[in-house]
Amino acid sequence: MTIAQPPCYCWSGMVATSPRGRVKRSRGASIVVRRWSVIIGALISAAAFSGCSTLTGAATTTVASSHITATSVDGSLADFYRAPSPLAPGPAGSIIRSMVIPSAGQLPPGAVAYRVLYHSESIGGSDIAVSGMVVVPGGAPPKTGFPVVTWAHGTTGLAEQCAPSLDGFASIPLLDSLLERHVIVAATDYQGLGTPGGHPYLVGQSEAQGVLDAARAARNLVGGEASNTVVVLGYSQGGQAALFASQIASSYAPELFVAGAAVAAPVTSLDEFVPSSDTSSVDQTAVYAVMALDAWSHTYGNVSLSSVLTPTALRSAPDIASECSGALAATYASIDTSRLFPPGWDRSPAVRTDIADNEPGRYPTATPLLVVEGEEDTLTPYPTVSAFVATTLCRVEDDTVKYVPIADTGHSGLMQSAAPVLLRWISARVAGEPPSDSCAQLEGGRW
Repeated sequence: MTIAQPPCYCWSGMVATSPRGRVKRSRGASIVVRRWSVIIGALISAAAFSGCSTLTGAATTTVASSHITATSVDGSLADFYRAPSPLAPGPAGSIIRSMVIPSAGQLPPGAVAYRVLYHSESIGGSDIAVSGMVVVPGGAPPKTGFPVVTWAHGTTGLAEQCAPSLDGFASIPLLDSLLERHVIVAATDYQGLGTPGGHPYLVGQSEAQGVLDAARAARNLVGGEASNTVVVLGYSQGGQAALFASQIASSYAPELFVAGAAVAAPVTSLDEFVPSSDTSSVDQTAVYAVMALDAWSHTYGNVSLSSVLTPTALRSAPDIASECSGALAATYASIDTSRLFPPGWDRSPAVRTDIADNEPGRYPTATPLLVVEGEEDTLTPYPTVSAFVATTLCRVEDDTVKYVPIADTGHSGLMQSAAPVLLRWISARVAGEPPSDSCAQLEGGRW
């Protein structure tokens, strides 16, 4: 479809809505916003992008296998994604510009979708522009306003043309079902996707701030039609984002009442996903390690690429800035990992410190959690996620967690297979029902 250039509508400032009271469980530790680093994972966003349409006059975007690939952000959308320079200061979540995405009858009656460019914050505290989408359901909002579900997507790449919003609202899974439940859906692209400047891939704090600020942007876009009740929904890379968002929400976005975080196939430990550099083998997830290390080096500057990648890998590193995950995966699928990573690269003190800092679940949360995981998932492995929920979330942090393994399901099919569970749980959270807790079912630390 061809995207017309409708008028932009700009707002500044924040919606003045008093936060609802939070029910917090007793904790011995406080939630701290701190520097997070990169977790390297094998993250694929198949469920989020299957069936997406191609945009004309924006990015040359094709959906192949389970990945988006794109060549450039150009044509009629280029000006939209280009932030003003200099960027006038604005509160996190305030709208820089917005535009209607023509629905062509593909949304439920009365629903309207928008691309948005909004203010967010880098991990260094700088005011930045981040792109995304907001989809508003039809009909009159309740007296308290529509609740907001803020979606955190899986891996698409590091380049600005890998932004899901370029492909429109078809890139948001469960969208029709969520709109039918009368919630607003916000969907961040994350920093550096859509907008220039580089994407801090798998940097938990950056992802979480983009996700929470997308919810703020939705509220600023529609004003009193939105409540401050928010549920975070994330898959794969976005599962990591959802976990971090639940940890920092009360300090980073205290005006939001985050009623829950639904987490699908999250990354939980770097050590489970890093390809071995000490043996000769082909690991098709190596591309995600290379992507993360590239993003790490640019985001933090504490580890040089030449210390963690071989000359062979470094020669292909420029492709990361110009290709999205589908094309990159094809490039790296048959390369022996011993040709990509020097022996012992992941044992350096700097790398180990950053790994430890970035493991999700290191701080407790008052936000109820739902974790769904496919029993056949080998990318974010089922045994690893199960142990993470049991040991870290339940026993160490004493979080309220509903854990639902999904039988006969791998990584790419999880969002579809788990849809009934996700939708029921989200509906219960926005309705204010008490959350259930699977942690009570643990026996000897095991399910």
